[in-house]
Amino acid sequence: MEAAAAAERWMDRALRMAKEALENGEVPVGCLMVYNNEILGKGRNEVNETKNATRHAEMVAIDQVLDWCHQHNKDPSEVFAHTVLYVTVEPCIMCAAALRLMSILWF
Repeated sequence: MEAAAAAERWMDRALRMAKEALENGEVPVGCLMVYNNEILGKGRNEVNETKNATRHAEMVAIDQVLDWCHQHNKDPSEVFAHTVLYVTVEPCIMCAAALRLMSILWF
């Protein structure tokens, strides 16, 4: 039951990120990337804010995980293979392709 409680807690955080996106005039999508029970990346849509169509929540979070890997001298492919994405909606084709390339599981 502990895993289910943790997943619910992560999804609640992702939903708060989606609400923040909506409050900022974005499509309400939020996500967290969790590695070893630690949030390495979190994102919300930033497309309108940045005027960049690629700044979906998942892409923002991927960039944060990459930064974390570089700061901690970790191999990104190893970290991504053990990272779980909690996202509030099914990823679009762009984000799904990026997640697949990085071998990230999502819920």
